[in-house]
Amino acid sequence: MRVLKDRVAVITGGGGGLGRALAAELATRGCHVALADVDRDALTGSAAALSGHGVRISTHAADVTDREQMARLPAEVVSEHGGVNLLVNNAGITLQKSFASHSLEDWDRVIGINLWGVIHCCHFFLDTLRDAEEAHVVNMSSMVGFLGLPMQSSYCTTKAAVKGLSESLWAELGAEGIGVTAVHPGAVRTEMMQATLGESDDLAFAKRSYDMAQRFGIDADRAAAKIVRAVLRGKLRVRIGTDAFLLDVLKRWLPVAVHKPMRRLMAAQAR
Repeated sequence: MRVLKDRVAVITGGGGGLGRALAAELATRGCHVALADVDRDALTGSAAALSGHGVRISTHAADVTDREQMARLPAEVVSEHGGVNLLVNNAGITLQKSFASHSLEDWDRVIGINLWGVIHCCHFFLDTLRDAEEAHVVNMSSMVGFLGLPMQSSYCTTKAAVKGLSESLWAELGAEGIGVTAVHPGAVRTEMMQATLGESDDLAFAKRSYDMAQRFGIDADRAAAKIVRAVLRGKLRVRIGTDAFLLDVLKRWLPVAVHKPMRRLMAAQAR
């Protein structure tokens, strides 16, 4: 995309965190925003925070895992804004649990939000994006899309899948003038990890991970600005944070050795 002013963006997970920061960054650039989230109160808070930007803000209570709700969402947004130029698939969840302690219901939950949510939005918004003068899709992967980390098997699985999906879409949709960007954040100062902290089977480990993310992670506002710049430059991917950059480089340079410290860490945890 070359222009954001007077364009329309849809952001899932727009009730807080990086979704709200992205909405603010886009609104500052004159882009109208449709916020989608399962949490109605969070949507109200985001809309209030964006009210001074002079753009149209609409809110849409929607569960990205619900196929019927997502099938209706494009028409709801078009009725409010007249069209869609930018789709940001931001809704996500992480569970800091070992594979052994993951229930199949856990897998359904994480895959439903992190992967099916992206597939649903891309599928149901595709025709609307094709009708736009210019259009772009942003899919939120992660630095764990580059390599698997312990205690996050479901998160790593879904984020690697989003990376692959995004690369396929980039190749397929480019001929139609629709851009695609896969976003690979490292630690970002949001409450995503906090939301499921109590579900971890090693609460102390999970709390340390959360504290490190809050201490060393990048601010959501800075991450949002980097993502929007990547959209304007038509980039296939963008790495957010030094940790994401380093993990990407280490995985390419040391494809097996990079995993050995993690294995030792888990062996030490088990003793």
